[in-house]
Order: sequence, then C-alpha cells, then structure tokens
Amino acid sequence: MIENTSTEFKSVYNDKVNKVLLSFLNTDGGTLYIGIADDGNVVGVDDVDGLLLKAVNSFRDSINPDPTGYFNASPIRREGKTVVEISVERGAALPYCLKSHGLVPQGVYVRIGSESVSASREHIKQMIRENDGEKFIEALSLNQELTFDYAARIFGEKDVVFGETQRKSLGLIRADGRYSNLALILSDQCPYSVKAAIFGGMTKETFKDRNEFTGSVFRQIDEVLAYLNVYNKVASTFEGAYRIDRPDYPEIVLREALLNAIIHRDYYIEGSILVSVFDDRLEIMSLGGIMPGVTRELMRAGVSVPRNEKLAAVFHRLKLIEAYGTGIPRIFETYAKFGVSPAIPITSGGFLISLPNLNHVLQLAAKPLLTDKEQKIADFFKSEFTKQETAELLGISLSGAYKLLQRMVERELLSYRKVGKEKVYIVRI
Repeated sequence: MIENTSTEFKSVYNDKVNKVLLSFLNTDGGTLYIGIADDGNVVGVDDVDGLLLKAVNSFRDSINPDPTGYFNASPIRREGKTVVEISVERGAALPYCLKSHGLVPQGVYVRIGSESVSASREHIKQMIRENDGEKFIEALSLNQELTFDYAARIFGEKDVVFGETQRKSLGLIRADGRYSNLALILSDQCPYSVKAAIFGGMTKETFKDRNEFTGSVFRQIDEVLAYLNVYNKVASTFEGAYRIDRPDYPEIVLREALLNAIIHRDYYIEGSILVSVFDDRLEIMSLGGIMPGVTRELMRAGVSVPRNEKLAAVFHRLKLIEAYGTGIPRIFETYAKFGVSPAIPITSGGFLISLPNLNHVLQLAAKPLLTDKEQKIADFFKSEFTKQETAELLGISLSGAYKLLQRMVERELLSYRKVGKEKVYIVRI
C-alpha cells in the first residue's frame, strides 16, 4: 500500500490531518491512516481511544458545512500494531472549507495526486457551479461573513420580518446553513455596483460629474435615485391659469428602469450597471442581455422570464415591484402620454434602455418652423443687430428687412429695444 490520490499516511496526529481529510471530502473521497509513516512503515499509535475522539471532534468542528455522515473513523490492526483509519466520502455540499478561513484558497483543499493542496479561487467557483447548477442566485456565496444592516432597515420600513426563519424561506440561507448569492447581493458586502455619469451634450466627450454606488442593492437603488434627482431638471409651463411642472424624467420611469436593471442583470458577469445622463436622454446598461425566447415586443407586452427569480421575489415581497414583467410596460405607458417612446437598442452581452428627456423632446416639438431667411437670421446673429445688418446679410432692401423683422417679432421669434429712433433686435429661439 502506497500513498496516492485516495490514500495518505501520517505517523502521528498533527494539524495537517484536517486539511487532508478536507481534500478527500472535496474531491473523490479517500482514506487517511494515522500510525503509518510516509514510507509505509507501520509505527502504530498510543491511546487509540483518545486519538479517535480528538480526530473525529476536530474534523467535525473545524469544517463547514458539517461533514458528519461523510466520514468514519475506527482502529484497525496492521502488522500487529494498532492504526487509526479515517475513511472519507466525497461530500454532497461542495465546496467544504475550514471554518477558520472560509471559502478562500487558504480554507479550501482538494486532492491532486498524492498531495492535498489549496484550491484556486477559480477552482472554488467551478465547484460551486458544478454543485449548484447554473442558478447563480441560489448558489453558495464565496463570502460568508455578511451583514444586513441596510436590508434590515428596508424590511423594517416595509413592516416585513427579517429574522433567520424569513432569511431561510426567502433563500438567503441555504439548506446547508450557508449564505447564498442572494444573501450576498442584499448584504452590506455586495461586490456589485452601479456607476453613474453625467455628460455635457449628447455624447460622452465631456464629463460633468460621475459617481459609483456600492453596498447592498437596496442602498444602491436609494442612492442612485437620489443622485439622479439632482440632475432631473423641472420645466414649468402654464395651461390657462394653471402651472404645470414637468421633470426631464418621470420619477416612476427612473425607478422602474433601475429596478429592472438590478433584478435582471447577470451576476455571473463581473462589472457595474452603467447609468449615463445626456442632454437629450438617460441610458441604463445592465449586463447579461435578454433571456432566451423573450423579444422586445414580448417585454413591452409584460412577458417576463426572471433571470434571478428569488431576487425578484424579495422585491415583490417588499412591494418594490408590483408583479413580474410590469416594469417595462409601465415605462412605455408613461412615455406614451407624451407621444414619445423609449428605445431598447440591440446590444451584445447587455440590456440597454434609452429614456428620452421629455423636456428636451417637447421643446424640440414646440420649436417653430422657420423660413430660409428666418433660419439664416437665427443662425447668423448671436447678439443684437439692426435692420441695416439684416438687409446686408440677406441682400434685400431696408423696407423688406424691416417687414421681415416685424413679422418675426409678432411670432415671438425676436425681441427688440429702441436705441434713439432705431430698433435693435435679438434672436429669442
């Protein structure tokens, strides 16, 4: 008998025993013999009962989740001496880890050849994927040191209990007692973020401001909406005796678009949700694209295939969303009242929704149609001008220039003031 992938010898019990047993648990099982030297020479052990108790208790107490049921320890006789044999099966809740370290390379060991080695971060992620399937939201969180201060506050404001029982029923705590990725996303330690940028104009050439929002997704939602509200300008118009205040973007539209991005993004893909504000539009880009079988037309009709169903269920439980699939239709219905429509451009690997700036759109719609001569005046004169300058620009008589300017004043395209007996004009559009 020699050491190999499923067999290891230890002449005495030491602190490496648990790492060896853990590597068997995380790989294909194996057997550790205490009382046999590395070269296969049987040396035996003293105080068999004490050693068995120590080995069993230490392994069970230092591993997460509980490995009981996947190992057995007993004394055996080899060459007339007593040896402790500890047999370990492959566990059903991979990856197992040392409680003292958690799901990091220093805490997860696997068997490679005759060695027990720490698993790489990618290997740990792969074990999680293989064990939990492709549902990220239900998979084991790599970070188990989570707090929920902000989430608890939101649950409290909604009068929803957020104790351990509720965390289990909602899916934050898995059947093995460990936190899921849903817990990670809702926790204060959430590693995902939203990046927002304010641009001057209609391209990304000029930055006016930028910010990144981290922490629990609940915190991100609150802080992103508060940030956007600062730049959500309000225009006032009058209809008869009534003043109408209209923001660039209706509050319900911003909220629904952001919630949609948070709930439906692909959390397997590292990267931030991007919010970009231009003079004429606001864009929200989330990672992951549209779910298979769902078209843009179906989304507008309210058809929804949640990528992260348990996350959507939490938002629904807190009444942050009314029902699955209602967000996109509500956005389009809101814009339809103003005769405009959002855009959902085709993107690769992501989902982009472009929300028109209502005041920008309505201002363009209200812009008067100009004749060629009127347009030339509007484009050329950037400060006050006279009828003589107008006549020279257009190559017409002074009387013709005066009549044209008067018509533009009557249409409120120009304003004027008197300087002596002459009028000087300025463009108002």
